Amino acid sequence: PEPPFRSSLRVFRSSSVSMEYDIETEAAIAAEGDLPNFRVLQPSQFDVEDRYDEGPEVEREEYFIPDVVRNFLVYFEQLVRERNVHEIGNLYDNSFNKLTERYFKTSPWPPVEGVADITDERGRALEDDPVFLTLYKELYYRHIYGKLQPTLEQRIESFENYCLLFRFILSEDGVELELPNQWLWDITDEFIYQFQTFCQFRSKLKARTEEEITTLKENPQVWNVSAVLAYLQSLVNRSGILTILERERTGQEPAEEVGTSMTQKMLGYFSIVGLCRVHCLLGDYQLALKVLDPIDLNKKGLFTRVMACHITTYYYTGFSFMMLRRYTDATKFFSNILLYINRTKQYHTRSYQYEQMMKKNEQMCALLAIVMSLCPQRIDENVLSLLREKCADKMSRMIAGDMDTFEESFQYACPKFVSVNPPNYDDPSGNYLQEAYQLQLRVFLSEVRQAILLPTIRSYLKLYTTIGMTKLADFLETDEKAIRSHLMCLKHKSRSLTWQGGLLSTGKLILSSGVEFYIDGDMVHIADVVVRTRNMDFFMRHIVKFEELIADISHGR
Repeated sequence: PEPPFRSSLRVFRSSSVSMEYDIETEAAIAAEGDLPNFRVLQPSQFDVEDRYDEGPEVEREEYFIPDVVRNFLVYFEQLVRERNVHEIGNLYDNSFNKLTERYFKTSPWPPVEGVADITDERGRALEDDPVFLTLYKELYYRHIYGKLQPTLEQRIESFENYCLLFRFILSEDGVELELPNQWLWDITDEFIYQFQTFCQFRSKLKARTEEEITTLKENPQVWNVSAVLAYLQSLVNRSGILTILERERTGQEPAEEVGTSMTQKMLGYFSIVGLCRVHCLLGDYQLALKVLDPIDLNKKGLFTRVMACHITTYYYTGFSFMMLRRYTDATKFFSNILLYINRTKQYHTRSYQYEQMMKKNEQMCALLAIVMSLCPQRIDENVLSLLREKCADKMSRMIAGDMDTFEESFQYACPKFVSVNPPNYDDPSGNYLQEAYQLQLRVFLSEVRQAILLPTIRSYLKLYTTIGMTKLADFLETDEKAIRSHLMCLKHKSRSLTWQGGLLSTGKLILSSGVEFYIDGDMVHIADVVVRTRNMDFFMRHIVKFEELIADISHGR
């Protein structure tokens, strides 16, 4: 989709005292290995003294950039031009974040106008490479979103930049661009995040000025839901990834793809996960699972190459299962990813996304606690101990039927839902921000109210082979008519669609409660359900612990 508007970029102007540094410090940084991927220019090429001739109070039209940043940008552009994916990944994951922490922790990176005239040793300016400048602007706006507060103009400009970047990738020239998987995932993730924050921004009409409301009215295409979905779907179609995944699923040999780069394939793959996320934010959980059908989550797929993508996939899949009342599948997905994070988190402590990963970990613990309260099931002991450590008190209250705890846990762990339609700009007094969330909360609490007594009824049924309606009603302190209604509800909800492999949106109706019964007159007959005890994991885990203990004792001797 071609946006029918263009926004003029304002020239960034900064005071001459916006940043203090010296060449010796920069050289020391490089010598220590803090910025190992590009050399520092000679001091004669960057005259620090001339910079301050006019004094600190004089406004300067130029944007002064440290030499180490200039050299970084020149080297970065060279690597993008040469399609050196490994070194690009090194700069993207390490050097960019270190420079941000040192020079731009509380301020934006230089705008594209400030860096466009930077030249290399051969006199080649960065403005001669529009693709690199588009990529640089993606990083520039992402930094503003992450560390600062973007203005409405910056939100619009960022959307236009993403449109420009995606149109290039979708074009025939897009095969020339090679980027590391982490950056490709971050582009997809940030694109959806900015869409999400824009929907929240425009819903806060009470905090918007008249000028901002007028701008929002004049630009309805900015971060439009249809445009976001269209771009993601176009990236999927252009990559040919659906054909590749289908051939893998059916065991066919991968066909030789012509006119498609690895960057386009991976971006298309990540866009599938992005589509799942967007549909989940919109409250269409069945469609969220449907778009993931091409990906076989039983295997170690491409989504595992990027940790953040792995977590995102399982979070939104598990949440969709929970909202569709497929508690067995939700438990399986949340348990698997929590166990994976618990085993591998020590390898990601230095990642700039570590805090986000841990926050998602906490949210999924809360969601698993909700699911286990509504439909208790057997899970891995490590996950169960983690759940008891983090959510024991809340779980006990939810099992007891505390609706406030259910609402609190849902509010903490759910995605930030967005509304398909923009708010009524002519009525700024309306509370549009919470509309989407309140709708999903009502749906969730309605299901909880229906199922709140079911775990208690299930626990009583497990104690008997036959029990009278009157006796069961006395246990639950209710009348016989109400208990019959609850039993019918339990009968209905004890069978849920459960994924058996294959397409994620499909499954088989199976018993999920562990209790099978039928009603004959005033008697409830409970069938014996044999639960297979899985002792292998228990013994293997303790064998490993004892071997480690013996090794420690031997080492101590």
